[in-house]
Amino acid sequence: MKRKIIFVSIIIALIGLVFYLTMIHRKSIDTILINSVLHTLTGAHFDDDAIAISDGIIIDIGKSSDLLEKYSPKKIIDLQGANVYPGFIDSHAHMYGLGMLLSSINLSGLKSSEEIVKLVAEEVKKQKPGEWIYGRGWDQTLWQNKEFPYKNLLDSVSPNNPVILGRIDGHAIWVNQRALELAAIDKNTPDPEGGKIIRDNNGNPTGVLIDKATELIEKIIPPPTDAEIENYLIKAIDECVKYGITEVHDMGLDKQLIRVYEKLIKDKKLLIRIYGAIDAPGEDWEEVAQNPKQVDFPGDMLKVKAVKMYADGALGSRGAALIEEYSDDPGNRGLTLLSDSIMEGVAQSAINNGFQICVHAIGDRANHIVLNLFEKIIARYGESDYRFRIEHAQVIAPEDIPRFAKLRVIPSMQPVHCVSDMDWAEERLGKIRIKGAYAWRSLLDNGSIIAAGSDSPNDILDPIVGFYSAITRSDPSKSDIKSWYPEQCMNREEALRAYTIWAAYSAFREKKKGTIEIGKYADFTILSKNILEIPENEILSTEVLFTIVDGRVVYNKN
Repeated sequence: MKRKIIFVSIIIALIGLVFYLTMIHRKSIDTILINSVLHTLTGAHFDDDAIAISDGIIIDIGKSSDLLEKYSPKKIIDLQGANVYPGFIDSHAHMYGLGMLLSSINLSGLKSSEEIVKLVAEEVKKQKPGEWIYGRGWDQTLWQNKEFPYKNLLDSVSPNNPVILGRIDGHAIWVNQRALELAAIDKNTPDPEGGKIIRDNNGNPTGVLIDKATELIEKIIPPPTDAEIENYLIKAIDECVKYGITEVHDMGLDKQLIRVYEKLIKDKKLLIRIYGAIDAPGEDWEEVAQNPKQVDFPGDMLKVKAVKMYADGALGSRGAALIEEYSDDPGNRGLTLLSDSIMEGVAQSAINNGFQICVHAIGDRANHIVLNLFEKIIARYGESDYRFRIEHAQVIAPEDIPRFAKLRVIPSMQPVHCVSDMDWAEERLGKIRIKGAYAWRSLLDNGSIIAAGSDSPNDILDPIVGFYSAITRSDPSKSDIKSWYPEQCMNREEALRAYTIWAAYSAFREKKKGTIEIGKYADFTILSKNILEIPENEILSTEVLFTIVDGRVVYNKN
């Protein structure tokens, strides 16, 4: 009996020793995500359901039981079957503009100018006489008459407060008489180059200014303080993480915005990654071009390595530069905002200083001009990994579509624009040109990849809506149009890649994120459903459960 007790005691001691040795040899790490469905976009780990994270990096992928046995995590997150995707990237947005939209009168989706005037009247009551009234998001294509509005509507409710209301596309403003007076704009004011003042039959300004003409008003508005910008950016960041966005390509930075982003990093308030493009031409770009190191920041939460130019305006305000005249506005071919020589000068400076070149081009004429610019740069400097980008690439002449792949130009496109514009785009372009509009399939079949984004606040931020738009080209609220030119749809994997690995590639970050792989950043978007397989009519009800950036949970639905 005594021997049996001793034997059992030895066995227990050995088991304890083995357990102790196992415990002390388990590597201490930050987090393990368990019981998930992984969508790695690598073609691997189909049977795995767990990810080990340390110092913001993916260090292992495997089965939950194996990783829990192998590591000693500070935190375990049981995802209970939720779907884990590489962190969604918005390849084109305007964070300051989004923050302003969230802080001012939101006019998005309103069906008449009268509705807007009521909101302005309410805002006037809250402000002191003389203070500026801001709003954004109006879209006359949603109104019954589809015509630009007049200043007298705003004058009726705000005679003493200057009012500035931005159009949904960011390329036109609607102001009242007080704002025009402060800017000294009247019938004798000429249209600036690259801009247009809408006038009545007597030549008097109606209150709508397009593209470069908007600067006549904007230059007299009191500039925001750093504290105001910080408040806008924090609101925009909070909005992004709710939609599972882990990185934004912020198009159109200046030195003040960059300075505020740097402060957010120091204060640990920058919850998503920012890849920034500096507005050009301008003093800020010239200063940065002379000293590129001033925008080098430690870590990888903020990278400012691109420059952004505007070749033309927007289709909705008929400022997009077209080869032939607008089908619904004879004599108008839109606006080019920069001369070829100015764009070429900025491009040369960017190449010499290691900055990526991104150019806004919506109309087919603008896209042709920009492709010619990139072709000229390649001829001058030789082949290299430039990763030129055309932002929007919305209307492309058929002969120019193959040139994107040939010149290795990345079309940075916003799938939701197609759905937003489909009610009126054909009126602008006609039945022939429309076949080269929002032409995702044509670009993909010719060898291009597409970096997807939202253009927020100019359109819907939610990448789930963008994904749905990319694969259906439809809006469930518009039952009369089931799928608009469906032959141009992306398939589901292409759409997901456009918001992940292709978006990462478009910012030279494909080795760091865009797929779920060991050694890459622990940036994840975790959804309630498998958007690669569920029926189309269930996609828009998919919920973001977690947003994880650099291994940290920055959004938790619960």
